[in-house]
Amino acid sequence: MRVSHAIVLGLALAVGTLGAAPGSSPTIRESKFELFVTDAAKSARFYTTLGFVIEHRKPDGYTTLRSGSTVVALSPVSSWLPLRWLGFLRHPPIGTEIVFYSTHLEELRSALDAAGYAPGEITLQSWGDRDFRVTDYDGYYIRVSEGHAVPLAK
Repeated sequence: MRVSHAIVLGLALAVGTLGAAPGSSPTIRESKFELFVTDAAKSARFYTTLGFVIEHRKPDGYTTLRSGSTVVALSPVSSWLPLRWLGFLRHPPIGTEIVFYSTHLEELRSALDAAGYAPGEITLQSWGDRDFRVTDYDGYYIRVSEGHAVPLAK
């Protein structure tokens, strides 16, 4: 049985913070999250629209994409699995919220809209960041935010 990608991602992020004092070498030097998808080509189209570049593609469809230091891997699963039907289970608070940070909200939202992905409107959130939300081909809940993964010290 595979462990949920959300649990793996959460553990990887938590382990990366263990023992990492300011100025010290981090325990984790890179990260990648893997999404299980029914059609890697259609999923890759979504992520390339967000600005990711395909770095590697295996004959079985396994695709690795990169944008800066963020790496997303798309792992094909059997098409008979009802991933797309159960996409609502991938939304918070049950599922995972995947957050990407960018200084190009308007451009990314426009590109996704033009490609037919129906992103939500850009909204100013109560915590001060502007963002929009969109769902990828397999129902993963994506937030594109203008803020930072770790709030800047004031």
